[in-house]
Amino acid sequence: MKWMRYLSKENVEDIIRGATLLGAGGGGSAGPALKALEDLFDKTDRIELVEPTEVKGTSKAIVSAGMGSPEVLLKEGWKGEQIYAFERAEKMFGKIDYVLPVETGGFNTFTAIQTAGMENKRLVDGDGAGRAIPELEQTTYYLAGIPSSPMVLADWKGNSAILYPKDAYMAESMGRAITTVFNMAAGISIFYMSGKQLKDSVVPGAISIEERVGKAIREANKAKKDVVAAALKETDGKLLGKGIIKKKTVEVKGGFDFGRIFVGDIVVDYKNENMIAWKNGKPIAMVPDSICWLTTDGNPMTNADIQEGQDVAVIGKKAHPKFRTKEAYHTFAHVLEILSYKGEFKGIEELV
Repeated sequence: MKWMRYLSKENVEDIIRGATLLGAGGGGSAGPALKALEDLFDKTDRIELVEPTEVKGTSKAIVSAGMGSPEVLLKEGWKGEQIYAFERAEKMFGKIDYVLPVETGGFNTFTAIQTAGMENKRLVDGDGAGRAIPELEQTTYYLAGIPSSPMVLADWKGNSAILYPKDAYMAESMGRAITTVFNMAAGISIFYMSGKQLKDSVVPGAISIEERVGKAIREANKAKKDVVAAALKETDGKLLGKGIIKKKTVEVKGGFDFGRIFVGDIVVDYKNENMIAWKNGKPIAMVPDSICWLTTDGNPMTNADIQEGQDVAVIGKKAHPKFRTKEAYHTFAHVLEILSYKGEFKGIEELV
C-alpha cells in the first residue's frame, strides 16, 4: 500500500511553520517562504509527498536548496533561484524523478517543495540533517558518501555555474565564493543520487515531523493555549529557558552570519544556525542537537528574525540518531572550537 499523498496549501504552511522552529535558528526565515507559497499554489496544486521507502532504487534524485546569507534573504526575498539551478542540473543529468531538501528550515524546506511543485517532481519526506546546518559537509548525504560533484548554482537573472568540487568541504567553499558574486543569494542543486543512495542517506520523515509541529503551534495559537507547551510536547523537546532578548550581535564573515544572542541567563552562539547554548559559563546544549526559538506568543523564529526585547522560549531537541554520531559531530568541531568549546559531544539529556 502506497503512503503517497498530495500537500494542500495549509499543509505547506504548517510545514514552513514547523520547519522554522526545528531549523535551530537557521534554514531561512518563514516570511519569504510564505510569500512565495502564494505564488506557488497559483501555479500548481499537485505537490506529491512520498516516503523514502517508496522510492525505487534505480530512480534519480537531487537536493534542491538555497545558499546565502539569512539576513540578505530576509531583506531581499526569494525569486526561485533554485529552480534555475534544478533546470540546469536536469539538462546535464537527464530526467530527475525526486527532489529533496538539504536541511530542515522554513526557507530551505520550502525551496524543495517549490521545486517539486513547479517542476512536477515528487518530494521525498526526508532531508539531510533533521535540522538546519551551515555547511554542506554537515549533512547525512555527505556522511553517507553521496558525491557533491557536480554542483550547480544559479541566480534569478539566469547566471549559472557548474562546479566540480572534490568533496563537500570544497563544495561549500566554492559555492560560497560563487554565492558572493550572486549577491549572497544562490539556488543550488547538489548530491545527485540514486534511489538506493537516497534511502541509505536521508533522515526519514523530516517533512512529516515539521508538519505535525507546525500544526500543533497553529492549533495552540488558535485555541489560545500554551504554544510553548504544545511545541515541547510535539518535538519531545526540553525547555532550556525563557526570557527577554537582551542583546543580539551579528557579523557577516566568509559568507556566514556569526552572532551571539543573550536571553535571560542564557547565551547562544551561532554560525547561521545555533551551535551552542551556555548558562553560567557552562554548555547546556550543542550541535548536532538543536537549539530553537519560539516567542512566548507563538511565533517560531530564526536568528535573522530575532530582535532585542522579544520574549522567547529556548527549546532544545535531540538530533536524529543518524546525525548523533562521532562522524557528524566531527564536522561541527571546528566551529565549536572557534566558539570556545573544545570537548566531546554531550547530549541535552546529559547537560540539562
